[in-house]
Amino acid sequence: MARSLQRSLGLAALLPFLVFALACRSGAPPIVFTSDRDGNLEIYSVRADGRGEEQNLTKSPRDEFSPSLSPNGRYVAFLAGGSDDMKLEVLQISGDDRTQVFSGSGEITHPKWGPDSERLSFALAQESGNAVYVSDSEGEESMLLSKVAADEVGGWSPEGNFIVFSVRDGAEQGLYVRNPDGVNEFRRTQSTDYGAKWSPDSRYIAFLSTRDGNSEVYVIDPEEGEEVRVTNSEAPEYDLSWSPNGKRLLFVTERDGNAEIYSIEIKDKGMSDNLTRLTHNEVRDEQPTWSPNGRRIAFVSYLDGDAEIFVMESDGQDQQRLTNNESEDTEPSW
Repeated sequence: MARSLQRSLGLAALLPFLVFALACRSGAPPIVFTSDRDGNLEIYSVRADGRGEEQNLTKSPRDEFSPSLSPNGRYVAFLAGGSDDMKLEVLQISGDDRTQVFSGSGEITHPKWGPDSERLSFALAQESGNAVYVSDSEGEESMLLSKVAADEVGGWSPEGNFIVFSVRDGAEQGLYVRNPDGVNEFRRTQSTDYGAKWSPDSRYIAFLSTRDGNSEVYVIDPEEGEEVRVTNSEAPEYDLSWSPNGKRLLFVTERDGNAEIYSIEIKDKGMSDNLTRLTHNEVRDEQPTWSPNGRRIAFVSYLDGDAEIFVMESDGQDQQRLTNNESEDTEPSW
């Protein structure tokens, strides 16, 4: 019996690794997300094909949230704790080797991986003001990126040579790009712009702006500074996500009376065309994110009154539910 118990414990310890190996074999890493099913916020993973059990990666009494899967699919960055003692941490997709990257008073937001999966950028809001930082994923070195009091970090350019961040209000409002080593900072817009996302082909930065009264989608050439308005409706748009090839942009709009997910093609000079509605529900559908191969989209839907993780094909077909419980499952990252 002792030998059987020992063998069972050994298999249980290997389970997270087996789940990850099977997920990789299926063509995509698992989806990571936030769930409150255990009485507090935890980071979970689930296979995109719905096979296997959902895995609790963090398993602690503290709140863990805002997961971000690294570009190489091996690590998850996330936030832990509250605003009085918040930490940025990283662990392996298996749930092992948890590392503290940054800790300090104030609220950490918008952790974003660099394309090499070795560095992270994030915003820090303190009583003394807001700031943007860059840190290595081992937590050995953190540095202030800019003296601009930024509210959020949009992410890295695909080559890793620039980070885009934004200021929502005041004389410094707008989008900025800066080298991650702290040189060559450029102000790109001077309006109430936010939610910036760099396209995977480096050609554009998509962002949201309330310059026309409600939030609309824009794209800008990061080098030339030319802007193009992508949407024009009386309803708000939000939750941007680029396709891996940089040709299409996901966003959520409330133009249909509730939150629905749309996809639009981005052409040369940022012009847009081929608008496609992907979800058709009487409930909210939001937080869309592309799979690494661009074939599928993970998103959150409130079909049962609570948030669940779903996936669908890139054209909106074959929608499948991955989670099914009475808790809130949100913030999918793929």
